[in-house]
Amino acid sequence: MKRYVWAGIMLFLLLLQGCSVVPSGQPVAVAHAGSLAGRWEFLPSGSVDMPAANAHWQTINVPGNWYPQGYDHHGVAWYRLKFIANTSPETISTLHFGGVDYFADTWLNGQKLGSHEGYFQPFSYDVTPYLQAGGHTLLVRVNSPLETPEDYSLHKRLIKGIFAHHDTRPGGAWSARGQERNTGGIWGDVSLHQTQSIQLEPQSVQVQPVQGLGKWQVKVELDTLGQLPLGTELQWRIGEWHGENPVRNTLSIPITNPKLWYPKGYGEQNLYQLTVSAVKDGQVLDSFSRTIGFRKISKSPQQIWRINDQRILLKGTNYIANQWLSEMSRADFRRDIQLMLDAHINTVRVHAHVTAPEFYRLCDEMGLMVWQDFPLQWGYQDTPEFHQQAVSQVGDMIRQFGYHTSIIQWTLHNEPPWDADWMKWKHPDYDPQQNKVLDNKLYRAALALDTTRPIEAISSTKEHPWLGWYSGHWLDYAKPTKAATIAEFGAQALPDKATLAKILGHEATLPVTDADWEEWAFHNFQRKETLEIAKVPQGKTLDAFINNTQQYQAQLNQLAAESYRRQAYRPVGALFQFMLVEDWPSMNWGMVDFWRKPKPGYYALQRAYQPILPSLAWDKVQYATDEPVKIGLWALNDSFASYPNAQYQVSLFRGQQKLDTQTWAINLTADMHQHLRDYTAATDKPGHYRLEAGIRDAQGKLLSSNEYRFTVQLPQ
Repeated sequence: MKRYVWAGIMLFLLLLQGCSVVPSGQPVAVAHAGSLAGRWEFLPSGSVDMPAANAHWQTINVPGNWYPQGYDHHGVAWYRLKFIANTSPETISTLHFGGVDYFADTWLNGQKLGSHEGYFQPFSYDVTPYLQAGGHTLLVRVNSPLETPEDYSLHKRLIKGIFAHHDTRPGGAWSARGQERNTGGIWGDVSLHQTQSIQLEPQSVQVQPVQGLGKWQVKVELDTLGQLPLGTELQWRIGEWHGENPVRNTLSIPITNPKLWYPKGYGEQNLYQLTVSAVKDGQVLDSFSRTIGFRKISKSPQQIWRINDQRILLKGTNYIANQWLSEMSRADFRRDIQLMLDAHINTVRVHAHVTAPEFYRLCDEMGLMVWQDFPLQWGYQDTPEFHQQAVSQVGDMIRQFGYHTSIIQWTLHNEPPWDADWMKWKHPDYDPQQNKVLDNKLYRAALALDTTRPIEAISSTKEHPWLGWYSGHWLDYAKPTKAATIAEFGAQALPDKATLAKILGHEATLPVTDADWEEWAFHNFQRKETLEIAKVPQGKTLDAFINNTQQYQAQLNQLAAESYRRQAYRPVGALFQFMLVEDWPSMNWGMVDFWRKPKPGYYALQRAYQPILPSLAWDKVQYATDEPVKIGLWALNDSFASYPNAQYQVSLFRGQQKLDTQTWAINLTADMHQHLRDYTAATDKPGHYRLEAGIRDAQGKLLSSNEYRFTVQLPQ
């Protein structure tokens, strides 16, 4: 008798929780709305056939990618969950998936619900006909395959962007090991949503300026599920505004004079809660909410940006949070966004992928603008089937994320073959027109869905200079650019020795043999670019090599960022360093290692991105005593604030000895990028020199500082 009492208590507790999962195969209880997260049964069989009755099921956490949970697997894996759900004749039940990588086929109680393709989109099924009182079995077949050898890497068929083929994947982009450590799994939440009579299914929410910055329209597209009771109406609320409408698929809500949203450092991050409810006789049958903001974003034909009609220079970085999206918590994303804001980054390019939804919510709240890429990286199949799938998924991305105030641009394809003639050196079957029709289709589809923000078909190779890494010299960044958008620039740097040991799984030493270098290459280190193009000195010890790579990354980042900022609007409208963090235990372009320890390059970019900056223009770091040393002195102010009667000061040092100080008054106006004068340094003696610069306000408070270090030697 006691065991039945105990079982009743456990069932009651499970009902209170809404959802729970037990690995023993016993059913669990689900209340009217609940998450199905927890321990599921898992079978990485590799077979598309239904599992045999005697199959040996293991357990896995849902949500969660399978690789971080110890399953180094690709291809088909099966998930199974047994649960109990309450229901009644009036209950409408939908099963929601937050994200499955990559193909998903779903059955409930032996009935197939449907199939889905794509890793980032949520999807759902009406399970009302199959969900009766009692126990239920949910079965999901997940397939995250490898690209076939004939497709990889120019004719890919999976829309996974950097999660399938990229320089920062395990194994890198161009080795035979570039598809290892698969990203598959049910990485998003799974939940059962139950209501009485009706469910609202939001499709998209768009916020559009109608007239100036005072009149706006909030457009809501939605579907309904279930029988609509007579007398049901839609009620909406946005802050102080509210209203009622008959139930229909489109709501157009006029809003007058809302508080505007600005990026951090430029104004307040004003946000509003939009709530739409289906109401009958004062009872809410179902509702949904979205957090929205009011901001106008535009880009001129010259690619100069404005937010709320004020000109703004985009200072950015590229970002891939983690190779396995389920590994990123809200706190993890908040930490990364704070790293960006602390470095004065105002825009982040989510590089060739769509990341987890929590990231975009936090960018809205914290005031970080987002340049959002679609997950296309390099070459894909030019078949009708692939084109159709890509157009469908572009629509999914825009509808799913289009309400986020922080997203300021969609970019649909990174370095497509038709814009990347370097591919002819890698691929004998290279076609200079490959994917051009595809990208035109994607662009037209995106334009039809979103008129509230700029859309670019591609991120072009010409916008990725990579000086001092794939070509040229790092000092070439001091030269003028013709590109208005710089979407990638940077260099690799090794993390510290302790981090290297964590990455490699053993004590780190300077590579000697080919096998040593291959181990580093698997973790993304580029030997040729480091030693032959960048010509970073290897040194005699690992400590020396680490320091040399870190200093190289730091000086390159600072020189490039300052040079592009001095060219603000003439022609530069946006610049994006590559990249913020390392997205798996690796040694690549991150200014911050995988465990989020900053390298010197982070602090160099932080200095170069200061909103107010005494920028120093130079194009070399070594001089002879008979050479003139002339440094351009610039005042940069990216903020919307002005500082009349400010002071600009420079001081020259040789070692610890101060040789000269000069000070003069300037009026530092908002959005100012001005060359003030040139400074000629007195360098008749050899030594290590340092030019310090600072800007103070009228009260003497230091607003910003900078420095330039160089060496003077006797003539050869």
